[in-house]
Amino acid sequence: MIIDVVSDVVKALNAGVLDNDKALHANVLDLMTESSFVWRKDYTIAVSKDDKKTKIANLMVCNKLDEEAQTFKVKREKDYWKKLQPRDDYEAVVECSLFSHETSLCTIETVGRDIMRSRKEVPTVAAGGFVWVVHIGPQENLDSLFQLYFKEDYITLNQDEAKYYIGWTDNLKTLDMRNFICDPTAPKPENEIVDFSAEVEYDAGTKG
Repeated sequence: MIIDVVSDVVKALNAGVLDNDKALHANVLDLMTESSFVWRKDYTIAVSKDDKKTKIANLMVCNKLDEEAQTFKVKREKDYWKKLQPRDDYEAVVECSLFSHETSLCTIETVGRDIMRSRKEVPTVAAGGFVWVVHIGPQENLDSLFQLYFKEDYITLNQDEAKYYIGWTDNLKTLDMRNFICDPTAPKPENEIVDFSAEVEYDAGTKG
């Protein structure tokens, strides 16, 4: 199943030119012409207890059309986040990140770890498939990063002005995050340009 999701993403990225005014995941969805899945953009996976903040997945991939509203519950009374509850149609989450040429490997790893950790915190998402799509410059190399987290389950897609790394797992909770390339406690470089569409947390008041 997860390979079919990846195949749909690759076909979309090869289908046309990206619209620079749109986030990467919005481009993926707009360029998708055929799919056996139902794709839902900016899908809420957690809601704060006061309903003022949400956590949003770039794309929720479903195996059928189900118009029923998602439900959220806290696991413990003192929990801050109400998390997405399981449903038969949920298959995988796809997250997309776009980085400038100046972005260091350590920053890309930090962003990826933040995304993966945040998604793992939602059991319904952690139990399903996960795909991370990264857009970088054509000369950049993230092989060491994707091999560390996804082992052999990643591919590269080369285009004239961009390169895409696509890594996946059919069960996010089994993804090993105990090791890392860069020390996550090290100071982050200053004045580094990072432009990525995969936000870990959105404020519900600013969501369009």
